[in-house]
Amino acid sequence: MGRAPCCDKANVKRGPWSPDEDATLKNYLHTHGTGGNWIALPRKAGLRRCGKSCRLRWLNYLRPDIKHGGFTEQEDQIICTLYTQMGSRWSAIASQLPGRTDNDVKNYWNTKLKKKLMAAKVQLLLHHLHYWTTRVDHHF
Repeated sequence: MGRAPCCDKANVKRGPWSPDEDATLKNYLHTHGTGGNWIALPRKAGLRRCGKSCRLRWLNYLRPDIKHGGFTEQEDQIICTLYTQMGSRWSAIASQLPGRTDNDVKNYWNTKLKKKLMAAKVQLLLHHLHYWTTRVDHHF
């Protein structure tokens, strides 16, 4: 499976975004908006990126309403509760966390929260095991 046709061009830059590119995209969108056409936007903004890359950069990183930085304990609890109710429906979970994207929530779950939750479950199991083994020892 190849790249999308808009991203297949030799003059389209790939890889990490520079601070200058971020500023160019933010300034263009602030002044002109998308015009409903992400495909034409990079050329109009003077960026050597494909429209899809610009759209994803804006939606996942540059929008002013996005929270950057660590998740709170309250957000951890919301994610864990919703994950047990609906599984990995990241968009639905993120919709309950203002300023967090589905991608942020998914990445946070997979890199940090899942491990934290598993460690807590192991501690709980060890506690129960200790309780039951000491209880059984006292009855014999």
